[in-house]
Amino acid sequence: MSRFHFSVGPFAYQIESDIPCVVQAVERMYEDYPRLTDEDWTDFHIRVVPDGGLLRSIFRRKARLFLDNAEPFGVFNRNQAGAILEWGMNWCLWLNLYHWIIFHAAMLEKDGRGLILAAESGDGKSTLAAALAFSGWRLLSDELTLIDPEDTVSLRPDAPPVARMVPIPRPICLKNSSIDVVKAFRPDLTFSLTYPETTKGRVTHVKPSKDAVERMLERPTPRWIVFPKYVPGSAPRWTKWEKAEALIQFGGHGRGYSMLGKKGFETVANVIHHCSCWRFEYSRLEDAAEEFAKLRVS
Repeated sequence: MSRFHFSVGPFAYQIESDIPCVVQAVERMYEDYPRLTDEDWTDFHIRVVPDGGLLRSIFRRKARLFLDNAEPFGVFNRNQAGAILEWGMNWCLWLNLYHWIIFHAAMLEKDGRGLILAAESGDGKSTLAAALAFSGWRLLSDELTLIDPEDTVSLRPDAPPVARMVPIPRPICLKNSSIDVVKAFRPDLTFSLTYPETTKGRVTHVKPSKDAVERMLERPTPRWIVFPKYVPGSAPRWTKWEKAEALIQFGGHGRGYSMLGKKGFETVANVIHHCSCWRFEYSRLEDAAEEFAKLRVS
């Protein structure tokens, strides 16, 4: 059984598996992350193991994932285990971080200013995040945006303080046609295996840059919230997003702030207050990267 113990931002993962595609994925995608020892604290223990005994594991080729004693995904095909591992690592954060605010959104950084990409599934959020992460922006996360209500900074004396973003850069998940789009855009990137016939279709992952990993303890302040949407054949188009609408729609992508009561609501409201909010349509990653390079703080 191979064991990996490493940190991603403020979190420590221990992963155990003897399934080849899982071992290969961790060795390939997480080689730049800080390694921990058995004496170090672990936040999340994950095991990905074959289903059943020896004969059953040989003929059925199924696997199971355990997060401590929980089994969130049931039995799945063993050749999908690398993708399921990444979803399990997200699941750890989504269901356990009650003292922070967490959104289903990508986050990136440039010049100390944070960008949040919030979108519905299939609208091209992770595809765009992958392009920007290798076009002058630092990847913080392609899937989950974390806000720490206790870590705030004052940007202006006449405005309320804003909470910082918590980087958790991990491999960027690409699905179906977006795999080929990103490979055409940047064929020099490091990709994982492609996992077939998952519940989300074909899935692969892009390894984050070494810079994103080395700087993952640097917390920026959010300054833009963009709701991107891939529209075939569309020229790049920005539409101003009213902040009241952004608060309602962006809030629908999150959890945790309702549990924090007044403090949670005020934290999200202050993030919206300090951010420029936009909708963005695009069809080509090259155009999108050029457009986002022009972003300025209003």
